[in-house]
Amino acid sequence: MGHSFRTLVLCAALAAASLPHAVVRAQGAAEAAATCTNDDTLPPEQMLGICGLVIGSTAALPDRVHALIVRAGLQLRLEQVDLAVADGDLAVQLDPLSAAALGARGKALAAGKKFDRALDDFDRAIRLRPNEAQLFASRAATFASMHENRLAVRDYTEAVRLDPNRVQSLVERAAAYAKVKRFDLVIDDQSDIIRLEPTAEHYDARGQSYARNNAYGRAIADFDAAIRLEPKASYFVNRGNSFSLSGAYDRAITDYTTALQLQPELAMAYNNRGVAWRDKGDPARALADFDAAVQIDSTLDIALRHRKQLEKYRVAARKPAIGLHPSADASTR
Repeated sequence: MGHSFRTLVLCAALAAASLPHAVVRAQGAAEAAATCTNDDTLPPEQMLGICGLVIGSTAALPDRVHALIVRAGLQLRLEQVDLAVADGDLAVQLDPLSAAALGARGKALAAGKKFDRALDDFDRAIRLRPNEAQLFASRAATFASMHENRLAVRDYTEAVRLDPNRVQSLVERAAAYAKVKRFDLVIDDQSDIIRLEPTAEHYDARGQSYARNNAYGRAIADFDAAIRLEPKASYFVNRGNSFSLSGAYDRAITDYTTALQLQPELAMAYNNRGVAWRDKGDPARALADFDAAVQIDSTLDIALRHRKQLEKYRVAARKPAIGLHPSADASTR
């Protein structure tokens, strides 16, 4: 990608000495059209300029429409929503029957919370290309933003049917299933995701779902897999939570301690270790951990509540023991 851009500059410089200006401009536009793709190789600001060269040139109509679509996507990445909508408008004006142009404008409109217009664009695009999984996924994301989660599930399901290996659609459908409280289906989708992409992140996500369903053994197995792939502090915390909730306090404390070795400023790890110490019957160590959590994050309400509940122990521990000397009367009885 970077090589193509350098080629564009070099070609333009060499041609300028021997070719008419219009020919040089046409060659530059053709090279730019080949380079204008929604790719992360070049910085988005640089790619905006390359795509702009195509849009302002006499390049073929499909190349200009494509450049507008790509530039709209780049502008969304830069949170320039109004500019993305404007590029989507122009792309649709140039080619009203382009499902890609309608989809690009729909995404920009949805980002600007103009949901009705976005849905209209996705509807039109889907009528033009009813087998395009991305269009259903984009419309589903719009429904999800509108909190229409059942409609989101419907469209994600169609996206998955059209492209069963599309991991992002499965991830987003799992999130929509969670919102409609179909946790069994969440785990089914997460299992398919792991089959396609067995990453630490995906094992951790399914582990959390198992834990929410009180299936701590399965949760721990998934956190084990996540930690083997990537020993991340949050994964140790999540496994520690499952150990703690299943009564394995020593193993929970070990995991929280490991998490704090990896990330010493993790207030929640101190809080959760404090809970494990408390439930194990060691209020002094529990209080020390709640204190540490609050010292790191003074707004951590859960740690503040736990510390308040144990304050009576701290007060009691500070009181001197008082022994009563037996009275003479009592000793003679």
